[in-house]
Amino acid sequence: MRVRKITMPVYFSIVILYLEMVFHIYEFRSLSGGFFFMTLFSVMGGVLIGALIGKMRERAAYIVTIVVTAVLCLFFCAEIVYKSVFQKFLALFSMLGVAGQAFDFMDVIGKNVLLTIGGLILLWLPMIFLIIGKRKNVIVFRQYSWKESMKRIALAAEMYLAAILILGCMSQEPYSLNDIYYHNVSTDLTVEQFGVLTTNRLDAWYQVAGKPMRTLQMAVADDADKKNDKKDADGKDSGIDTSPNIMDIDFDGILAASPNDSVTQLTQYFQAQSGTNKNEYTGMFEGYNVIFITAEGFSGYVIDEERTPMLYKLKNEGFVFNHYYTPGWYGSTSDGEYANLTGLLPTDGIVSMREAGENGNNMFFTLGRQLERNGYTLNGFHNNDYTYYGRDKSHPNMGYNWYGTGNWFQPEKTESGKDYWPQSDVQLMLQSMDMYMDQEPFHTYYMTVSGHMMYDVNSNQMAYKNYDQVADLPYSETTKGYLACQLELEKALETLVVELEDRGLADHTVIVLGADHIPYDDKPVCDELAGHELDPGVEWYQNDLIIWSGSMKEPVQVDKYCYDVDILPTISNLLGLEYDSRLMVGQDILSDSEQLVCFPNRSFISGKCIYNAVNGSVTPLTDEEVTQEYLDQMSAVVYDKFSVSEMVLHENYYQYLDGHISFKSDEKSN
Repeated sequence: MRVRKITMPVYFSIVILYLEMVFHIYEFRSLSGGFFFMTLFSVMGGVLIGALIGKMRERAAYIVTIVVTAVLCLFFCAEIVYKSVFQKFLALFSMLGVAGQAFDFMDVIGKNVLLTIGGLILLWLPMIFLIIGKRKNVIVFRQYSWKESMKRIALAAEMYLAAILILGCMSQEPYSLNDIYYHNVSTDLTVEQFGVLTTNRLDAWYQVAGKPMRTLQMAVADDADKKNDKKDADGKDSGIDTSPNIMDIDFDGILAASPNDSVTQLTQYFQAQSGTNKNEYTGMFEGYNVIFITAEGFSGYVIDEERTPMLYKLKNEGFVFNHYYTPGWYGSTSDGEYANLTGLLPTDGIVSMREAGENGNNMFFTLGRQLERNGYTLNGFHNNDYTYYGRDKSHPNMGYNWYGTGNWFQPEKTESGKDYWPQSDVQLMLQSMDMYMDQEPFHTYYMTVSGHMMYDVNSNQMAYKNYDQVADLPYSETTKGYLACQLELEKALETLVVELEDRGLADHTVIVLGADHIPYDDKPVCDELAGHELDPGVEWYQNDLIIWSGSMKEPVQVDKYCYDVDILPTISNLLGLEYDSRLMVGQDILSDSEQLVCFPNRSFISGKCIYNAVNGSVTPLTDEEVTQEYLDQMSAVVYDKFSVSEMVLHENYYQYLDGHISFKSDEKSN
């Protein structure tokens, strides 16, 4: 029987489509609704690559085909491993600026290669297909004429135009295929609907032409007006000032001078917001010193009355947040910091804090800039490289005198002279406290590192150092290693609080501690500590937020659902700072505004339900019916939250406040 020959365009079309399908089934357990476009773009890419290689002579074409096939297989494998480590898909070109930091995760990458070995083997099968096909003379490498190559290139162009025309005729509603393709809604959604190569092709284009502009939906949460009316009435009855935490901003002036449609949309959006209201806790910590800690890889499941008494004290004697979440943002630790410090959602596909620092964005509402305007001494400390994730630019841009390894921190070393990995959070406190505690009022920011993965005694100095304290616990070795690392944070907090108490500062200092992320590469650790298998969509990301001061006589229980972007507006209100809650995506947790938690995959928690966007499940939180209309309405609200955050970052929106904002303190002085 005569075997039909496979030409280069057909070969690469088969290979790319095979890789996309295997990847899709491995990651999503099905082929998504965008399979038609994934197929069309895969064949288009295959035809184009085959046409270009077809211009080469046979030997050169074979060698190049081997190289291109290997690169394609390797790239799909890298996507699977990256996803298994970070729980996000890789947008390669956006992440090139921090690619060197991948070497810091080599142990983790090695572990996840083993965990995903089945999928990786399947993704390398095209190499075997190529070798056998060449030997059996099934795959041919005939050199094309210019006319033949141009015909195939024209065919690829026709397929591309067909896809674009079909997309253009489809719905442009939020999260539609049209919206996902044209507006960079989410890297994960683009991968799911259009495939790995299309996602990275679009990402490359964004680096050349800039991010696509989105259209805000101007959506409003359900019953917002009624709730605001009730707030006003309750405030009058109690005698508490419940006026909104907003500033005098000349939005009309900003609109008149707006340079583009994005700035216009943002201004109209902020102008339409009501803001969150002041409450009984407004100004509770006015004039206090502020110590803000972003804790590396922290999960509230480590907190135990006997094992971590200081963490237990701070959690249970301050504000007790019973439904707090730390979603897994795209840029790992740096994006966790960004959410904590800016009150904005990190932008998918880039490292938001790094971009803001490199571009010198106006960080008007960050705690550093707010307290700088109030005469505070600002310092930031880290027990790792001070330039890591571009913090040497981003953190001074927020007002901090920034210190870390390389410009201040003295790392501990092993007997062989090698730096500990990770470094001790206790040393971070010991080396820094004298630098600021006699300079009241002070605001100090810490980025810890002792809780960094991997959690085993052979590769983690903190796990090795504290292992004896967890050795007898009924957990796996990885979980015991994780707890041992977090014990260093416990000791660091004990060192800090004791020093504050000894200096008589604890009663007018507030400590804020939030995680950068949960231990995202070790879900079994969280499952084990929780005592049951956690739902990976939402439940896994539940965490603890600490806001504590020695002046608090009794704890305050907070049942509101909240997350990391809510920290900044909450602490701003507690400090009695003059800020504008309309210009933050997060909201004051202690206010009576409607609760909302947004997740990167567009799941959300509202006052009515927990919505899991991955499987479409809805968990009601009240007796009230959750209708499809309500889900669509809240999905549009969530869409706006992400879009606004991205547009604020890319447009450097806060710069437009200059000359258009008035402070009440200035009015009083006049």
